[in-house]
Amino acid sequence: MKFLLRAAFLFMIIVSVSFSQNDPFGRAIDSLFRVHYSDTTVGVSIGVIYKNPVTNEFIKRYFYHGEKDRSTHARPDSATVYQIGSVTKTFTAMVMAYMLRYNMANRYDLIKSYLPDSLRVPYWLNGSDTTKINLIELVTHFSGLIDEPPAINYPYTINHMFRYLDTCHLLTKPDSIWRYSNIGFATLATGLTMHAGRDSIEQMFQQIITDSLGMTDTKITRTLSMILRSAKGYVRNNSNVWVLADSNKSTWPAFNGAGAIRSTIKDMTTYLEYQMKLTNSTLNPLLDTMHRHIKRINPGAPTQQWQGMAWASNRLKFQLNNPWIQYKDGGTPGYNSFITFYTDSVTGIKGGVVILSNSGTSANFNNSGYIDALSMDVLQYLHSVYSTIGIQPVSSEIPQSFRLEQNYPNPFNPVTAISFSVPEASNVKLSIFDVTGKEIAILVNEDMKAGIYKVKFDAVDLPSGVYFCKMAAMDFTDSKKLVLVK
Repeated sequence: MKFLLRAAFLFMIIVSVSFSQNDPFGRAIDSLFRVHYSDTTVGVSIGVIYKNPVTNEFIKRYFYHGEKDRSTHARPDSATVYQIGSVTKTFTAMVMAYMLRYNMANRYDLIKSYLPDSLRVPYWLNGSDTTKINLIELVTHFSGLIDEPPAINYPYTINHMFRYLDTCHLLTKPDSIWRYSNIGFATLATGLTMHAGRDSIEQMFQQIITDSLGMTDTKITRTLSMILRSAKGYVRNNSNVWVLADSNKSTWPAFNGAGAIRSTIKDMTTYLEYQMKLTNSTLNPLLDTMHRHIKRINPGAPTQQWQGMAWASNRLKFQLNNPWIQYKDGGTPGYNSFITFYTDSVTGIKGGVVILSNSGTSANFNNSGYIDALSMDVLQYLHSVYSTIGIQPVSSEIPQSFRLEQNYPNPFNPVTAISFSVPEASNVKLSIFDVTGKEIAILVNEDMKAGIYKVKFDAVDLPSGVYFCKMAAMDFTDSKKLVLVK
């Protein structure tokens, strides 16, 4: 906890200093990197996108840190190639969304019908219950399959995978429990490829996705140019020394659709821009299908986490009034990746970040934790520091007094708007409380200029009931009763 407090304090100092420089945005992103990475030799490439439809501001920036090759100390750049690991699963999900849209598949088709007739695909057997696996359960990690087969030998071929599927048993009934499964996605990719009559999932990636989006450096089978530009993957050994990762463990043809893509930060930021609905592409109709909340990852938990087609979703920083984010992580020996983005439902402002790194995924250095934390802090910076997202000025008129208006609509389900007046520059705090007096959300807590404002309150994660909105500014306090009816 002390470390977190020190890190937060350091972040506040660094960011406040950065605003006085010529490039406050760039310096803030670089500062966030240094908060999370004390070892600045770790190779990291960062792509950031921000779009404000109110001011028409658009930012697309790249940032580079560390070394792509520790023997030469060469730094990464926009053309440096990394393994993106399980972010590949979003490409397989996109292929499935394409096949659904053009009636080449149905989400409830059984995966067995997409694979060789001679193959025994495991199913759930409990008395008379013989539940079988369908496509939607594979793409959402609800298939009941194990994560990875035990004792994998490399290269792990499709025939190896088929032999495993022929003898394995499901851990849980399909559609009952979320359980991350690499072999589930590998099975899905293989089935989609065979059903479409294609030679490989890579061929489908190229024909459907990368050619359309102009991602020329995004491939499973690298060109000679990509090999020469590739970052070397590193892990720490038992002596805490950086060593080259075992590249053989990335050779698993059966799992190509689950984690074998290699790409650059330039291509992946193009991919991020498309996922954020900022690209005019014929593929845009696929986005709502992929990003839709399909199944709860953690039913019964106070904070909701949802699974879509490969993409997972939760509130930014798990804060109730923050926007929903979509995200996917990835890791192979020596590499880690993370891609995430949001759209604010009130202002339409969008923010996103993709990070590629050439170190991690071992028992000694779990770089995915660093990338996850850095990604979330970049999004939080875009959402709450870089711009006043979520608070809308209603009028330029200077009010005569502090005032908190009744929310509208009231009763509401699940979003309502709350207006308030600020007659002079002051610190304003607007909070939501439940009937026990517990503070459950902070809508506003910042210094504000004089004016009339409106902020939205999204109670999608809360049960029906009575809540209270309290405003405090200088010597003024007032509260209003809010009724949530679902």
